[in-house]
Amino acid sequence: MRISDLQHRAVAGAVAIACFGAGAQYAVAAAYPDRPIKIIVPFTPGGPVDLVARRMGDSLTKQLGQPAVVENRPGANGIVGATACKSAAPDGYTVCMFLSDTVVINPSIYKTISYSAKQFAPISEIVKVDSAVVVSASLPVNSLQDLVEYEKKHKGKLNWGHFGTGSSSHLYMTQVNKATGTQFVDVPYQGGSPTVTALVSGQIDVSLLSYGLVAQYIDTGKLKAIAVLGDKPSPNFKGVPLLKDQGLTFARSAWVGAFAPAGTPESVTRRLNAAIQTALRDEEVRKTLVVQGLLPVGGSPDALANVVNAESQDWASIAQAARVSLD
Repeated sequence: MRISDLQHRAVAGAVAIACFGAGAQYAVAAAYPDRPIKIIVPFTPGGPVDLVARRMGDSLTKQLGQPAVVENRPGANGIVGATACKSAAPDGYTVCMFLSDTVVINPSIYKTISYSAKQFAPISEIVKVDSAVVVSASLPVNSLQDLVEYEKKHKGKLNWGHFGTGSSSHLYMTQVNKATGTQFVDVPYQGGSPTVTALVSGQIDVSLLSYGLVAQYIDTGKLKAIAVLGDKPSPNFKGVPLLKDQGLTFARSAWVGAFAPAGTPESVTRRLNAAIQTALRDEEVRKTLVVQGLLPVGGSPDALANVVNAESQDWASIAQAARVSLD
């Protein structure tokens, strides 16, 4: 057989394989979904991630013609649910709804964690969590600078409550201490609700909290926000200055995003992404989220991948500087 014949056959084979792969992707996309979709939430019902998952689930059910059912898998700061998601079949029938801490902080601080960000296929960022540094209304401060000066006059006596060692709320406290020379006392709680309760009752003096958790207490004058996270003024914490404009340059908002197990066909993640963007354009969905302090964002799978890569590096550096390492 001549060399030219072998080359022609090789090229024909490569084309056939490429066409088969493209055809398989098309077949998967065309048939998908043909059974219910499970949405794993690594936290208990009622929190911001659960709320986002249920709003997205309702919309996916309507758009895709199959039930999208939330399954809460709480435990170990999101690790239980994330591990379950990583181990699921990459067939598009498991969607993982993650708080940013779960995927960009946990892998950097837990020595024995069984997953990394690379084991998830990004689908879409969904919302930013509208959060602020919040203090008791009885504390005589109205800005971050006021808080820093007050702490320095009462060195080591102000308690900063947070959601647990290694959480973003904890790491922000370490950043404030490092940047300003303060010595806020580290007081961990098991989640947002007990942290708010402690702040309202006077057991702690300051915390980093989302709008959905503190709105009623700010409205009734029991708490006050003094600095907002993020790059833009908050539609909820009206008139409260940004943290980054008060001397702390690292002021990323937490976010909630949708992922799938790595290896899920791109045609499927793109279809899920399109459905999420449609959901986020729905005015009723947007209103429901915004009043809870969840600011719709949306975006492509590639955009979410870029966010995860950048923030994973940033938080790893912060955790290392703060010497935060957990078993």
